[in-house]
This record gives sequence, C-alpha cells and structure tokens, in this order.
Amino acid sequence: MKKPLILVVDNSRAVTGALNAMRHATGPLREQFAFEYVIPTGSTARSVLEQDGYPVHELPFVEISRRKADLLRYVPMLLLNGWRLYRLAKRQGASLLHLNDFYNLTGYVAKALSLGRIRVITHVRFLPQSLVQPLARTWKWLGETYADQVVCVSEAVRRYFGPSGKVQVVFDPLPGQERHPVPAVPASRPDGSVRLLYLSNYIQGKGQDMAVQAFQQAYAQNNRLRLTFVGGDMGLEKNREFRQQLEAAVQTAGLASAVSFQGFATDVEQAIKEADILLNFSESESFSLTCLDALYFGTPLIASDCGGPAELFENGVSGLLVPNRDVPAMTEAINKLATDPNLRQRFAAAGREFVRYKFRAAATFQQLGAVYTQVLARQ
Repeated sequence: MKKPLILVVDNSRAVTGALNAMRHATGPLREQFAFEYVIPTGSTARSVLEQDGYPVHELPFVEISRRKADLLRYVPMLLLNGWRLYRLAKRQGASLLHLNDFYNLTGYVAKALSLGRIRVITHVRFLPQSLVQPLARTWKWLGETYADQVVCVSEAVRRYFGPSGKVQVVFDPLPGQERHPVPAVPASRPDGSVRLLYLSNYIQGKGQDMAVQAFQQAYAQNNRLRLTFVGGDMGLEKNREFRQQLEAAVQTAGLASAVSFQGFATDVEQAIKEADILLNFSESESFSLTCLDALYFGTPLIASDCGGPAELFENGVSGLLVPNRDVPAMTEAINKLATDPNLRQRFAAAGREFVRYKFRAAATFQQLGAVYTQVLARQ
C-alpha cells in the first residue's frame, strides 16, 4: 500500500533547531508516511536532509523584513511560491503540507488553489508573545482559520492561542540513539578547568552577549572556568556582525585565553558531552532543542526562564532556571554549579531520567503521527 506523502515546508537557510526537531520527528514515522522537504533556494540544510535520505525541493521563499526590497517582493512572491507549492504537491501526489513554522504562509495559498483538497498543518515554533504583535496576531488568525491543525511545540506557545480543539501541543522528540559513551560527571581534568558550552547560532537575542557578561563576572571569582561558543551565522551579514561584536567584547574584557569561538558543530552530541555545563540564556524560546539535547546527553544545564525551557526540566532538581535577562543571576548560577561537582552529578542523572519519560515516543513523534492520520482522514 502506498504511503501518504507529506511535504514538510521549512524556511531554514541553514541547519536550525526547528529543522532538526522535524528531522527527529519524521525519521521514526517513515514506516507510516513518506516525507519530502521543501526549503529555501540555496539552503545549506539540503545536504543534511539528503544524507537522511529525504527528497528535497527548493523554492525562493521571501520573508518579511525591514528591508524595503523584501517588503515590495513579499506578496507577489508569496502568491507565486504558493502556486509553485500547489503544483509541486499535485505533481508529487502529496495531500498534506506541514508548515514548520506559522510565518510561512505559502501553504494557505496552495490550499486555496487546490479548493481545499490539500490539507495544512501549521507548526508554531516561535514564542508568539515575543514577536511583533500585529504580525503575530495575523499569523495566529490565519492558523486558527485556515490550517486544518495547529501544532504548538510547548505549553508556553499554546497559551497564546484560543481554546479551539484545532490547536494542540506536541513536544519535540528526543535525539536519536546516542553514539558516544555517557560522560563521567564530574569530569576529571589535569588543569582542573570547568568547561562551559554555549551552543547556538550567532543571532541577536540568543543570549550570547549576556553569557559574555555573566562569564566575565564569574571568571573574576573562579579563573578555572572556560567558555566555548559554538554555532553558525547562517550566511547572514547581521549574524556575522553579532559574532564580531561578541569577540570584540571578549578581547576588551581580557578574556581571550578563557573564551573561544567556533563554527557550526557537525557532531552536537560530542560537543555537549565534552562540556561540564551547557548555558542557554536566550531571551525567547518556544522550546529549545539545545536544552533538551543537554538534558538527554547528561550535561548539566543552566537556562533562562524565557518560555519553553521551563517545561524541559525541574528547576533545582535536574538543572538551574534563571530569570530572563538577569545577568547577576546567571553569574550566580554559573558559580554555584561550577564549584559543586556533586550537584552537577545529580543534575546530569536527574535530567537524563526526566526527559526520557516526559519526551517519550507517545508524547512526541507518535502523537504527531496521530495528528497526520486524523487530518488525512478528514478528506
């Protein structure tokens, strides 16, 4: 029997947490469904998806931005790409589009052109409360009105929507099978250093600037601390400039020997397991796959209370949650965890246990598979 084909439409111009979350979810469902991905023209994510064995299509998506040229092109390109997506779905025999974030509206155009025959699932991976509200409310209305199902990545996201049964929470799944041994916690190093990892693309608002400030204050009290930033710039000039600003701040603070900057991690699991503590001080997160990865792989976590991370662990039991944008609290948490090896050991064990239960298959990809089945049955 031929499997139903689902086109996953993703705006990622590089490998992002949102894209990885979908890969983790669709992988175990390939026995039931066939998946093909639609990504922006020239996206560096293509090679990763093709390595996973997914057919990949490209469309020249244009996002809303402050640039006048993009604003002028947005509506015409939305209509054109909606037409292209409709034609692609018809040609490939897909009857369901999964929009991997609710700001990509091409699926609604494709659905209209198909006279409603193509079904649409909208996945909300941004925290709408943190977005420009006129846009967020518009996207919310479109999702609630025209999507066949709205999937929220966390309860923090779900609270933005009304009580409609069309809207539900499906958590992102755990990463795949571990490929590296579980690390010893605490790690024993000849130099006695404690290594902190900040794993995130260099994007304003992801919290690296606050991490530099907090580390500077913590390092003044404990010079055994080391901090490594790992991430990509997604090929965007504004992200390259942000990384340069971070590097300049580190130089000015005299921390060049204690803080290093690296590019995109090809082996996220290894990077996380080599660290003693993972930091995530993002200003807004709908979920945070990076935090989930840290807990799953057994690396103690300090995260900001910025939305989704609060749902991933138990504060004080399996990690530390600090107030959003509170640099002194971040500094205190770093010092507390760095100087207490026993606490790191307890957090590592408790985090591994907690996420393996909360984000088990029945609450994640199996639930998404049930959503697909329900939506397809409505035809």
